Amino acid sequence: MLLAFVLAPAGLDAKRKRRAPPPPLKIVDITTSPVPFAPGHEPMAITVTVELPEKLDKFDLIEVSSLISVPTRRSIRFLVRRQILDTVIIKDDKPRMTTTLLWDGKDQTRKHVPQGTYSYEARAKLMAHEEGFAKVKIVSPFARGTLDVSSPQTLARQAPHLEHVPFVSDEAGPDLLNEEGECPDETGSGQPENAGTAEKSEL
Repeated sequence: MLLAFVLAPAGLDAKRKRRAPPPPLKIVDITTSPVPFAPGHEPMAITVTVELPEKLDKFDLIEVSSLISVPTRRSIRFLVRRQILDTVIIKDDKPRMTTTLLWDGKDQTRKHVPQGTYSYEARAKLMAHEEGFAKVKIVSPFARGTLDVSSPQTLARQAPHLEHVPFVSDEAGPDLLNEEGECPDETGSGQPENAGTAEKSEL
């Protein structure tokens, strides 16, 4: 009886360690418009909704980025936007904010991409604005999905509309700051892109 009493808490502790807590910062919805989308017309609006931590500072910033690539994993465009938390709403008792990235359908060489399906990786970062520069506080899991690019002929046959984009989220747990106050990012540098910029959108 004594042995069972001693081992039970250890088993519960092991289960607690295996169950990762929900990330405090995560992407909960992505929409694109217009659909269908063809380069050479209006840009694709990639609208990303981010669920934020409950405790926020009025000087915090949110940065949302997306890396667009072809199926061979070759990256063709990186989009990023950083802004203040000025349009936070409450849904299901959770603060949320929506931001929009614009893609003109061009690659890194500023040429229109051909018709096809492209992959994307979207990510959000909560940042603190301190002493003239931005410091990463929390990084969300990646949200991965695909974007369809149509030909001008397809665009002429179909009426444009907004569409929710299915995506898969890497919710293994949030990436938190390490002991040095840095947070790893997709470049591996540990520093946020375009630090100190209140708002940035790359077409």
